[in-house]
Amino acid sequence: MTTAVIVQAQTDFQTDTSPVLADLGGRTVLNRVLDRCASIPGVDSVICSIPETELETSLALEVLRAGHCLSVGPAGDALANLSHAAKDYHVDTVVRVSAEAAFVDAQLAGRVLELLHDSRADFATNAMPTGYPRGLEVEVIPAVLLHKAHDVASSDEELADPTLWMRQHAYLHKANLRGPGGALEALDWRVSSADGIRFARAIFDELGEGAAAVSAAELAALCLRRPDLQRLVEHAGEANPVVPLQAADIESAIEALRIAA
Repeated sequence: MTTAVIVQAQTDFQTDTSPVLADLGGRTVLNRVLDRCASIPGVDSVICSIPETELETSLALEVLRAGHCLSVGPAGDALANLSHAAKDYHVDTVVRVSAEAAFVDAQLAGRVLELLHDSRADFATNAMPTGYPRGLEVEVIPAVLLHKAHDVASSDEELADPTLWMRQHAYLHKANLRGPGGALEALDWRVSSADGIRFARAIFDELGEGAAAVSAAELAALCLRRPDLQRLVEHAGEANPVVPLQAADIESAIEALRIAA
């Protein structure tokens, strides 16, 4: 059984730019994400999936230059693109992480993967609803279910959001890793805007290369110690509101953020 992280990425088609190609301590945001994903327990490989329109762009070159796996799939259909990447590398279980998640926590992601296996659910996440800062979301999907979703998707919304059909399907059992909530879920650590880039660079300025492996718990503590950084995060969050998702069928005990070992 093969488990792989799949990170989907693309640029602005006209300008060949994207926040994921922004420099973050000498490497792009995208490669910071891919490097972090490689540390997720239980994962065999990390794949960056791009649409075929990106094949000749700096995005594809950046992935290959860093030595990560690359899958090139259909353009204009995120669900088909994700399904294609899973088939391309014969993946049995997909761990889906956003290309904007520069501070994704590998240990937290590993516990979402464990939750899928332990609960025997059809789909697992830590965002139904989220109790963590934005940018820590992880979705774990059996590839057979992903391919099924692609076969039956019937709306533009389902094609654009690869897990929408699964989250809304009444007869699928969804498991959620519960976060501590409170002030944490109001924070936004995604690098999806100019504010997000400024925040991420401020973290690297503060921690140096240590920011490449900082845990979510350590980052949250830093934001509490440094109100100026927290304001940066909160400002970014105003431009990227949390979109509520339906509740999962299976809820874990509250999973607090932990300091990385």
